[in-house]
Amino acid sequence: MDVNNIYNQNAIPAAGMPTQPQSHFVVPVANPYIQQQLRPAYQPVNYQFVPMLKQQTVIQKSLLEQLIEANSTNAVSSAKPVQAPQTSENVNWKNDLRQVFKDNKAVIYAMIPRTFNAKDKNGDGLIDLDKGEETGNFLNDIERLDELKKYGINTIHMLPIHAPGKKQALGTAGSVYAPEDLLALDPILRDKNDPRDVKEQAKEFIRQCHKRGISVMIDLPSCVSVDMYEKRPELVAIDAKGFPKVPQGWQDIRMMEPWADEDKRILNKALVEEHKKWIDLIQEIGADGVRADVGRAKPVEFWDELIPYARKKDPNFAFLAESYVYEDASPMMNMPYDRPKDLLKVGFDSFYGQYHIFPHMEKAKDFHEYMKENLNMSKEFEPGKSLIGSFATHDDNSPMSNGGVPYCNMTTGIQMTLPMTNPYYVTGFESGDRYIYPYKNTIAEKSMTDNNIRHVNPQWVDIFNLSRKPGGENPEIGDYMSKMAEIRNNYADVITKGSYIPLEVENNKDDKIIAYARHYNGKTLLAVANKDVNSKQIGKIKIPGLKPMEDLKDLCTSYGILSGYSARKNAVEVNLGPARFHLFEIDTPNIEKDAKEVYKQNL
Repeated sequence: MDVNNIYNQNAIPAAGMPTQPQSHFVVPVANPYIQQQLRPAYQPVNYQFVPMLKQQTVIQKSLLEQLIEANSTNAVSSAKPVQAPQTSENVNWKNDLRQVFKDNKAVIYAMIPRTFNAKDKNGDGLIDLDKGEETGNFLNDIERLDELKKYGINTIHMLPIHAPGKKQALGTAGSVYAPEDLLALDPILRDKNDPRDVKEQAKEFIRQCHKRGISVMIDLPSCVSVDMYEKRPELVAIDAKGFPKVPQGWQDIRMMEPWADEDKRILNKALVEEHKKWIDLIQEIGADGVRADVGRAKPVEFWDELIPYARKKDPNFAFLAESYVYEDASPMMNMPYDRPKDLLKVGFDSFYGQYHIFPHMEKAKDFHEYMKENLNMSKEFEPGKSLIGSFATHDDNSPMSNGGVPYCNMTTGIQMTLPMTNPYYVTGFESGDRYIYPYKNTIAEKSMTDNNIRHVNPQWVDIFNLSRKPGGENPEIGDYMSKMAEIRNNYADVITKGSYIPLEVENNKDDKIIAYARHYNGKTLLAVANKDVNSKQIGKIKIPGLKPMEDLKDLCTSYGILSGYSARKNAVEVNLGPARFHLFEIDTPNIEKDAKEVYKQNL
């Protein structure tokens, strides 16, 4: 049975749309451990087909029409009476997100507003509006903000908040990265029991974030839906055959056209103006910054128009680029190569880097080389350019699949103590969500889109359907996040300003022990991690100036299989449990002078 034909059985092709799926191809890259990590944006899956409960025929009112009707101001829920609007107290807030990135002090949580606080009453993983279940929305999402604050989160990355397109869509609700209209907020994010419109409710959510000291960064999609292409073809890139360009593997979206004349470097004015209006919208609702999806999809000239426009209104408005160091996401049809240096030079404050390939770094040496590369690169820019701790993104497998709770805690410990890095978590990480959805790729009786297959990428968080609130069965991960956030605050200067000193490890034949010192103004932290998630690792960490009587007290919460460690002259001998992370304050005031290698960020 032809899966591609079945998948598109209800699709309505756009004019001139190629009917054959794009083929994947691999472009060689220079970095030795990237080769295995080249990944298409979409992973082919084996669909599971289940019987339809009844023949899918024309319905008098579509689910989308019912939703919009239910969310209209005049609609009254039979379950709950319409509530008077919450009184919105004034919040004294001054956006400083750009400075927070420059100071390496952002701790970021990526969330999907329509699932973040969804109410799945029957536990099937799906939100059925007809059964009184509730998606996440701007108002009920407020209920979880204090929880995020407990984990040390001070910045929210909101995935796109626009209604997804419905044509040739992925999933029964559509990908949040396939906007139907960039200038309209998704009506599903409006709480129908509050008379305020969706924009006012969005303002209330951001106001409540600010009240708790949390900045809000909103995702700017890099492409448009088929629906938006048909309505606004002047915004979309067309190939030599006259077809709209489709990024490899993502058949539900179309590439934007940044150029009116690429040879003369003249921008597409209509696209620039559309994005300026988008900036107006998100600044009106109170956003503090932008996360630019696939930053390389637009040329630097485009960003050189948009970034100053945003900062004319708000000088501290932050820009985070989804951009990578080693080109691993770049070998994609119709997508330019990555160029993080160009994006940082044109005004972006921070970028993704490459931490998500951490599971594929075979040796500790690989990790140190990556850190040194970024710290050296920082000297090419104005002070304060930074990374986010993207050990996992919404386009990656659940971190639980890499080694369970110990792996999650280890990566938390590492990213909370690295230089030039703003820690970053994806929704559900805090309790170990494995992103296992029992409905994955089954057929739905009804759909908000023209696709009735509940598309989900294996072990990725669901961005295609109205799904459950992300969460797992291991709240101890969140407890560890909280503890590490406390440590990060207590040693803020050392961690955010200090030098990075990679430490040599003797007698560790597999090179699995990552050891580094962070030093600032005479104070030193020693960080030690066992990258091996399956076995203990032993070694001798060479630390210039360490005294044999040093009292080693682990600052972190213990977890997993216990480790052993003891101080020696100029060294610490360790026997580390699998995926264990340890942090010690040690008395080595002259370590920078005595160490073989010392690296510093341009601050």
